[in-house]
Amino acid sequence: MKRKTLIFTLSVALLTTIVQATPTFASPPVTQGQINQTKGQINETEGQIEELETKIQQLDNRIILGMEKSKQLNDDIKAQQGQMEDTKTEIERARKDLETNKDYYSTRLRTMQAQGKQSIITYAEFIISSKDFSQLLTRSTAVMQILESNTDIMKALAKKEETLNAAEQKLENELSQLKKSQAELASEQKMVEADKLEMKKVLADSKSALKQQQTELAKQQTQKNAQDKARLEAQEKARQEAQEKAQQQAQEKAQQQVQEEAQQQVQEEAQQQVQEEAQQQAQEEVRQQAPEEVRQQSPVKPRQQAPEKPRQQAPQSSVNSPSVSVSPTVTATNSDKANELIAAAKQYLGVPYVWGGSSPSGFDCSGFTQYVYRYVGISLPRVSRDQQDVGTRISPYDVQKGDLVFRGNPAYHVGIYIGGGKYIHAPQTGDVVKIATYNPAKFTTASRVLH
Repeated sequence: MKRKTLIFTLSVALLTTIVQATPTFASPPVTQGQINQTKGQINETEGQIEELETKIQQLDNRIILGMEKSKQLNDDIKAQQGQMEDTKTEIERARKDLETNKDYYSTRLRTMQAQGKQSIITYAEFIISSKDFSQLLTRSTAVMQILESNTDIMKALAKKEETLNAAEQKLENELSQLKKSQAELASEQKMVEADKLEMKKVLADSKSALKQQQTELAKQQTQKNAQDKARLEAQEKARQEAQEKAQQQAQEKAQQQVQEEAQQQVQEEAQQQVQEEAQQQAQEEVRQQAPEEVRQQSPVKPRQQAPEKPRQQAPQSSVNSPSVSVSPTVTATNSDKANELIAAAKQYLGVPYVWGGSSPSGFDCSGFTQYVYRYVGISLPRVSRDQQDVGTRISPYDVQKGDLVFRGNPAYHVGIYIGGGKYIHAPQTGDVVKIATYNPAKFTTASRVLH
C-alpha cells in the first residue's frame, strides 16, 4: 500500500508539473517572471527525477540483496537435502544390520536342528526335544542368547530408527521452511520488480516533461532576448534621435547667435559710421569757420573696425585604463595508484547495468567498484553496505581521487570519485556505466581505501 501511495504521489506531482509547463497558443510578451517560473518547474522536475532514480537504485539494491539471499537459501536447501539422504542411508544400514543378525541366529538354529535330526517348529519345542539334561541346558542357553540378542538389537534399532526419523522429520521441516522462505523471497522480488517497472514509467514521463519544459524555456528565452534586443534598439534609436535633435538645436542656436552677433556688429559699425560722419561734418564746419592755420592742424581720424573675438576650443583629455592580471589556480597532483584505478574504471564506460553483475559483460554498482579495485590490488566485499565499512570513513565534502562515495546508511549505492567534481558509477537498470556530476550533499558517506 505504501509503495502504491508513493508512486501515485509522484505521478500526480508529475502531471501537475506537465500541466503547468504546457505553453499557450497565444504569443504575448514573455516576462522574466515567466522565465523564472519555468526554471522553477524545471528544478522541481529535476528533483522528481533524482528522487525516482534514488528509489530505483534502492530497489536495485533490494533485488541484489534478494539474489544473494536466494543463493544462500539454495545452498542451505542442498545441504539439508544432503543431510536427509545421509539420514536415510543410516536408517537403511541399521535395518540391514538387523536382518544380518537375524540371518546369523537363524543359521545357528538350523545348525543345531541338523545336529538333532529333528524338525523344530518353535523355540519351546527346540528346548523340549532335548535328549538329555546337558542338551537341554545347552539349547536353553542358546535360545536365551538368541532372544536376548534379538531384543537388544530390536531395541537399539528402534531407538536409532526413532532418532533418525526425528532427525529426518526435523530436516524435512527445515527444508519446508527454507522452501517457504524461498517462495516468499521470490514473491517479494516480483513485487520489487513491479514497483521498479512502474517507477521507470514515471521516470520516463518525468524526463519527457523535463524535455518539454526545457524546450519551453528555450522558446521563452529566445522570445525574451528578441524583446530585449528590440527594446534596446528602440532605446538606442530614441537616444540617437534625441542626440541628433539636440545637435541640430545647438547648431541652429549657434547659427542664430552668429547671425545676431553679425547683425549687431553691422549695426554698431553703421552707428559708428554715422557718428564719425557727424563728427567729421561738425569738424568740417568748425574748420571752415576757423582761420586757415587752424584747419591745417586738424586732420581727420580714420574709421576703426572692432576687433574679432578669438574662438575657443574645448580641451581634449585621455584616460588610461589599468590592466588586471589573474594568477592561475594550481591544482594538486594525485597519487599514481588513484590515477591507475580511474584509468581502469574508465575502460568500462558504456557497459550495461545488470543485477548481480560483477564482470565486463554487465555490472551492478558494487560489482563495478569491486572489479576495478582489483586493478590496484585491493579486494572489496561484494555488496555496497559492506564496502561502506572498508578503509577510513570521511566526509563526502573531503573526497579525493579514488575515494568510494555512498548513498544511504547502510549504503544502497556506491561509486568512485575521479576528481573535478565528477564520479564514475553503474547507476541503475536500463542505464550504463558512466561519469556523472558529484554533489556531496546527495551522498551520505565516503571511504578512503587508497592510502
